[in-house]
Amino acid sequence: MIDAASCTHGLLEDVAKHVDDSRRAQMGAMSIRDSITWCRDLLPHLSANRKLETVALHPTCSTTHLGLNHDLKTIASFLADTTVVPVGTTCCGTAGDRGLLHPELVVSATRDEKAGLDASPAQAYLSANRTCEMGLRHATGQPYESFIFLLEELTRPS
Repeated sequence: MIDAASCTHGLLEDVAKHVDDSRRAQMGAMSIRDSITWCRDLLPHLSANRKLETVALHPTCSTTHLGLNHDLKTIASFLADTTVVPVGTTCCGTAGDRGLLHPELVVSATRDEKAGLDASPAQAYLSANRTCEMGLRHATGQPYESFIFLLEELTRPS
């Protein structure tokens, strides 16, 4: 189970490139699973104590490559009445540690997204990769964090 979509993506690519069929058979039932699919599968067993009005969602490059954006939106819809993916939301430019070393990359890559967020603020700002969230916090000024924190908070037993 991995809670960083870029790590899930990287590991799945590495397994595909470097593990031959005989080694894959030795791995048996082991699988690599992203927290997005795990949480999506948990939704029917969870009850939200409340829902937010609006959440802003930033699907990452890795969630896009892995085909997880629909699942991420499903989770966001469980948490809020309205899920917004701002116009201009594409790659945040963080690229692992690149955006941390060169924050101007993230500021440039997210300028349209920031304008959308400034025009229509949300109650929560969600993504699925910590370094992207750090870059987005810096570039947009919004408190981006993993969807998992809000999922846990809103489904926590009273």
